[in-house]
Amino acid sequence: MNIDSHLFLDTLEQMRELLSSPDLESRADNAFLTQIIKDFYSLIDEYATAQIPENAAAEDPKKIKSILAELTSKIDTIEQHVKLETEKLSFLSKVTPKD
Repeated sequence: MNIDSHLFLDTLEQMRELLSSPDLESRADNAFLTQIIKDFYSLIDEYATAQIPENAAAEDPKKIKSILAELTSKIDTIEQHVKLETEKLSFLSKVTPKD
């Protein structure tokens, strides 16, 4: 595994850790989002396996490219969800204390 792949895998693992924190998991009541996150975890595992030098997938750039494309798609979907949920809270910036 080259250094870039190792750093990328570390970043993916950090994302997994953040997404699986109890505070976030309890708020992910949307079944669609829950499935996206599960798929994301599976893709992280696939990517890690594909990076093992003895693994045949490590020698198949098409397989790795496919995994990376799917990871990108899942990250985009999660990011869109976070953005929408954040926008729902935008009214809080207009809240002021009563006199």
